[in-house]
Order: sequence, then C-alpha cells, then structure tokens
Amino acid sequence: MRALFFLLDGETNASSKHRVLQYCPYLRKHGIQPRAIRPVPEPAYQRLIERGGRTAMSKAVFYSLFFATRVIAVQNAEQADVVVIQRDLFPFGPPILERLLARRTARLVYDTDDATYLRPAFTPNTLFQRLRRFDKVADLVRRARWVSVASEPIAAWARHYNSNVSVLPMAVDLAEYDRARRPHGPADPVVLGWAGTAAGLRYLEALAPVLRQVAERHPIVVRVISGGYARVCLPDLPVEARPWRADSALEDLAGFDVGLVPLDDTPFEQAKFPFKLLQYLALGVPSVSARVGLACTVIDPGRNGLLASSPDEWVGAVSSLIESVALRKKLAKNGRETVSASYTIERVAPLLRDGLTAAAR
Repeated sequence: MRALFFLLDGETNASSKHRVLQYCPYLRKHGIQPRAIRPVPEPAYQRLIERGGRTAMSKAVFYSLFFATRVIAVQNAEQADVVVIQRDLFPFGPPILERLLARRTARLVYDTDDATYLRPAFTPNTLFQRLRRFDKVADLVRRARWVSVASEPIAAWARHYNSNVSVLPMAVDLAEYDRARRPHGPADPVVLGWAGTAAGLRYLEALAPVLRQVAERHPIVVRVISGGYARVCLPDLPVEARPWRADSALEDLAGFDVGLVPLDDTPFEQAKFPFKLLQYLALGVPSVSARVGLACTVIDPGRNGLLASSPDEWVGAVSSLIESVALRKKLAKNGRETVSASYTIERVAPLLRDGLTAAAR
C-alpha cells in the first residue's frame, strides 16, 4: 500500500517529524510505503526562509515555489492508495489545490496537532497572514475518509463535519530521549528553560515579571532554545539564548533543571497538545505548566509536574522546584513514567497504521 503525505514543513519542523516522519520505519515494516512531500526542496527553504531573513520578497518567492510544487504533486496524487494532508495543503487563498486534489482521489486523510480552524490571537497583522483561510479546514475535514487529531477538543470540533475522527496524541521515541537524558542534582544557578517557536516567545515574555520575582530569591539563569533566540526580550534577567537545531535540540532541553510551559488561556491554546511539556517529561525535566487545556490532563499536580494560573502560583511553583532537589527528582521520575504509559510511538503507531489502511479501502 502506498501512502502519500503532504507535510506542513521539512524535517526540522516538529509537527512534521512527530506526526509523520518518525512513523515511516514502522509503516514500512507493516506493508505501507510512505512518501513525504515537502513544501519546497530543503535547500530552497534554507535559502529563502532561514537565510533569507523572512523578508516580503523571500516569502513571496518561497510561497510561489510552494504553490508550484504542490500543483505538480497534486497532479500525481492519484497514484497513491491513500493521501494524507498534514495541517494545510496550502495556507493562503481559496481552496484551489484542495478541490483539485479531491478530484484526483477520494482516499483522503486529514491530520493536525493544532486547532488549525482557529486564528491564533498572536497572529501578526501582515499581508501574508491576512490571506490565511482558516475556513478551508472544515472543507478538508468533510472530504476526508478519516481524520486524525492530537487532542479531544480538536476532535470534538472535527466531529461536526466528519464522524470518522480519531485522537492520535503526540508521541515520542522514548529510546531517543533516554539517550539524551542526564542526571540532575543541586545546581547553582538553577537553569529555568523554555523552548519554542519565535511566535511563542510572547508566552515566555509575559512570564518575565514572575521570573524577576524568582530571581530576587534564588540564583537562576533563563535558558531559551528557539528559532527566535536573537529576539528574546527579558529585561533584568540573566538569559542564555540559543538557536533551535535539530541535531542538538534534545541535548539542549535535557540541560534544563526546570521546564517552563507558559500559555495564554484562549480557545487555540485550550485545544493545543502541549508537546514541549511532553518532551520535558520524557527527558526527566521537572516542569511547571500553565493550567490550560491538555496540560491539565497530562499533569497530576505534585506527582509528575506542577500547574499554575496566577503570578503567585507561578512564583510558588517555580520556587518550590528550585528549593527542593527531592521534589525535582520525584517529578522527573513520574513524568517519564507518564510518557512511557501513554505517549510513545509504539502505542500510537498501530492507530495510525489501522486508520490509513481503512481509509485506503
């Protein structure tokens, strides 16, 4: 059986890797030949986006190439037994490509790990973002034979348009994370870590007043791992900012003494699967998360992590982890066990295999 995956982005994108690419070896072992279609060839992505400074011109060239690449791939999609669209076939304008693909094949699957039907509050008011069409997602979900999503809130929305919806949570290769783990003991200063996209920096920066209060009581350093590392703005705090790199990301995250997962409490974040939290737990990094959405399902407060809503709760939770190595070790041990019980590729891969097989029939 041949499965064609239209990826959101290249291999360095966490969503593409953890929703599709990490499952390819498993699928091959079980008779499914996966083929991943990236938006543009990797050298073009690096030149136009990573080194192009994300200027309007570089973006225009990138998305023109993106559209042309998609048109060619869509023309050949009927050769596959099942076609999976990850998040977006093309993010801008009317659903031209989506309808063309639907005429080529009815064996469609839609997969997402985010509430792609909602415009996030942090979306910048730029020309490109004004061209985004969030209403296209509902049409894709209607046309799909199967819909796989990362969380129950997204599934609840999708079931308004399609009865064949499954929750496939985010998952990790625990062996890979175990290789990156490192022992943690007393630390001076304690490393409070955050990792995320450039757009997500706003969550961390909103936490700055809390971190300044903590810094008045304890020696800390705030370590940031992000593609937007050069734009980190945390005044009056000791900061180490590093770029996110695929080949060193897990080792960088494993160096955190405490993981921070601040989020806004909006419908978009309430539906979001807190993947960075999952990564911290898999690496044995004790964590504090905003009391928002799926984090409240993953975290059992005081057993495998801590939750916080108000600034006072954040200060108290972070301070308690700084002050108690024993508490950090307890949360680290139980956090890894949480991941092992529910969020490994060994548990999720059979669900993906069965869904694809059924959609291809």
